[in-house]
Order: sequence, then C-alpha cells, then structure tokens
Amino acid sequence: MPVSHVHTRPPSSARPTYVVRVVGRVADLPASDWAKVREVAPTVFMDPRFLETVERAFASQGRFHHAIVVDRHERPVAWASLCTFPVDVLTLAGPGLQALARGARAALPGLGSLRTLFVGLPVSLGQSHLAIAPDAEPAAVLAALDETLQAIAARERVWLVVWKEFDPAGAARLAPLLERGYRRAESPAMHALDARFKDFADYCAALKSHYRYDVRRSERKFRASGLRVAQLHDAAAIRRVYTAEVHRLYEAVVARSPVKLEVLPIEFFHELVRRLPELVSLTTIADGDRIVAFNWGLMNGRVHHYLFCGLDYTRAPDADLYFNLMYHQLDDALRRGPERVEVGQTADTFKARLGCGATPRYFFVKPHGLVAGAALRHGFDLLFPARPRGPVYSVFRA
Repeated sequence: MPVSHVHTRPPSSARPTYVVRVVGRVADLPASDWAKVREVAPTVFMDPRFLETVERAFASQGRFHHAIVVDRHERPVAWASLCTFPVDVLTLAGPGLQALARGARAALPGLGSLRTLFVGLPVSLGQSHLAIAPDAEPAAVLAALDETLQAIAARERVWLVVWKEFDPAGAARLAPLLERGYRRAESPAMHALDARFKDFADYCAALKSHYRYDVRRSERKFRASGLRVAQLHDAAAIRRVYTAEVHRLYEAVVARSPVKLEVLPIEFFHELVRRLPELVSLTTIADGDRIVAFNWGLMNGRVHHYLFCGLDYTRAPDADLYFNLMYHQLDDALRRGPERVEVGQTADTFKARLGCGATPRYFFVKPHGLVAGAALRHGFDLLFPARPRGPVYSVFRA
C-alpha cells in the first residue's frame, strides 16, 4: 500500500519542518521507525500486535491510519494511530439531553451518530494512541498532524475530528490545538490503585475497619451463593471458555453503561488472546458450568489494566457479583507484582472506596464542515458538559 506524505506549511524560522507519513494498515508500517515509539511510550497500546487486533476486529466498521512524523533528517519524532468511526456523540452529554435524545430516537434512530475521525482507536481504555518525542517541537508536530487530519477528514467526509484520551500532562502538551480551532472537553476519569500489597488479603489488612467490614460482608454473600471463581492465564483455556454466550454478558454491561462509544465484537477478544497471549488474563465466576461474570485483565509492563467485564444481572444482587468480581480480579492482579493497577473508568464511588485515585482524562474536538461547526458553536456545553469530581475516601490505615 503506498505511503502518503504531508508536509507542513513553510515554518517560521523558530520552528522545524516536519513531514507526516501515513499508511492504512499496521502491516505497512516501517517496523524500525515505529519500533522507536517504545522508547518514548513503552505501552502495549502502541504495540503493532494490539493495533492489528483492533484493525481486524473493526474491519467492517472503521477505517484506520497510522502516522509517523519525521524531521528533516528522517528521524521519527511522533507516532499516532487514527481511525474513522461512527460514534454516538450524545453518550457524553448530560442526563437531560440524553433523556430528550431517547425520546427523539424513536422517530430518528440515527440521531447523534456522527462519522468521526479520531486520533486514537475505538477501544475505550482511557489510553492515548499518540506519542511525541521529548525533544520534538510539540506545536510543529501538532500542526503537521492536524493538516494531515484535515485532509483525511475531507476525503472521508467526517463531522468531527477528536484527539483522545489524555491525562493532564498529555492534555497540557496538546494546548497548541486550541489555537487551531479545537476545544477541550473531559471524559470519565481513570481510577488507579498503588499496588503496594502482595495479594487481596494483604490489601484488606491495610483497610480501615469499616471499609474492611464492607468487603467481608460482600464476601460472605458471595460464599453463600455457591458461585465459584477461576482465574485463567492460559490462552487456549481462555479461548475455550469465551464463547458467544459469555460475550453477551459484556454486551449486557455495555447496554447499561452511561458512556458507550463502541461495542467491541467478540473477534476483538479472540484476537487479543491470539496476539498477546502472555499478557492477557480472564477472571470468571461460574454457577455450575455456566459463567455468570467475567473480567479481562492485561499486564502492560509494570501496570495491570482492568479491561472489560460482563455480568448476568439476574445473579448480581444476591451475590454482590460486581463487587466480588472486582475483588477477585484485584487479587489476581496484585499477585503478579505490578506497580499500579488501573481499574478503569466510571463506577466512581465504588472505585474510590477501593482506595483508588482518580486522574482526569481529556479530549480535543473540532468540527469539520459548516453544519458541525454551527452545532458545536451553539451546543458544545450541552454535548460535552463539565464532569463533576468523584468522591474521595481515606480507606487505608495510617
């Protein structure tokens, strides 16, 4: 597949010239140039194996691009994965607008679904898919990438261009986008626990008594339910148990989620196990031979990530199913010796009571076209309202 080249406009004397090279498939990436991203952002989410997992899973729904920004010496200074994907922009709106939209969708089922070009991928893990070398000039890199994005947006007829998802330091580095017509908004915060415990029992011993009592009460309900836990690390075993029936439990969770930018197909999980077998785990809870809950995990260097869960809501109340699923996942994660456990976005109160800290996540959005421009100009605060801060609890003994 040919590589496209996009040059920046003639720069000022203070700014370097950068060139953006874009390919449409992971297989077409220049391996040595892309491999340098690991020196800047050593994360599995920029690993070609993960990128190809997403490409294959969403082949029928989105279009993908991968960009490398090089300087005049042909040295890579930035890397980004992009996709064009239909997204429901109302998913981040406030409850009032969402309620109105639900009524209107009875007559207009496609209301709010807009073709969007992302700097990022259609997998909501609170992760960025952009890396910029520390010695690069951020404003010039962003200008070069944005010109490439505008060309792709025109060709693929998108409504919005969105850069997602960035922690506060990453968002600060992207501030030059505000001068290029973007506006910043906030997505759900990421919750993370400092992993200074050897297992869940050690974690519980560090809790203040009333928080520990809540955990023990949930555990008693779970033991009385007769359900059993399995923690799977073998790729063949995971593929064997993760059937279409089990995957429907994930779809049930997505259906209830207040924020749902995408619905991952079962192929995503099968590809993830096939391409990253040594990093993936699956915690399951079963009633006899039937799985009623599960949570995917991913070990990324020294960070363990909770990925996606599934629940049988008919069994959830009598066994505190969600809580106990998270507890057992945490036990498995801590036993692997990470420095940090990222337990994901949403469910703010429960995760704060686990002792997690919350770090905001931000995205930058710009309309493409007159209609989208008018809509965002007048409705930005309704579509992307400020997110209230989650609760903070002091759960550990001094």
